[in-house]
Amino acid sequence: MQSRISRRGFLRWFVIGLGGVFFPQMVLAGSSINVKELEDTDCFDLKCTIMEVHPEGSYLIVGEKKIELIDFQKGGRRYRTMLRDHRGQTIPFSSFTKGQWVFIRAFELLDGRSVAREIYKLPSMPTRRSEYPFFKQFPVWDPVE
Repeated sequence: MQSRISRRGFLRWFVIGLGGVFFPQMVLAGSSINVKELEDTDCFDLKCTIMEVHPEGSYLIVGEKKIELIDFQKGGRRYRTMLRDHRGQTIPFSSFTKGQWVFIRAFELLDGRSVAREIYKLPSMPTRRSEYPFFKQFPVWDPVE
């Protein structure tokens, strides 16, 4: 009976160790974002004002939701949350302020966190007349250098 427990324990650790060699993200997943998680998740849109900006933690509170910025690597390429103005030009995170209107396309991860794929700074509250191309179509998510 003692040897049966030892064999099971050895087999379990062997499979975990072998999996860690071929799939290190399986063992070292931690709290980081899993790329597969983003691919399997539907995104949602928000058109709201910013309630809080947290540059030190790289997140916004928008519509009473904490929206985190993405920064991950896949296939040797680095991807980040696209931060843009209403014309589609890249802008820094520091340009976002409390009370400002934004359009956010985000994902909700399995652990309940919301992460933004893209954030657009809007000049005013969006109306039916203010149609921007990014409201209806996904821009190409190019990797950063």
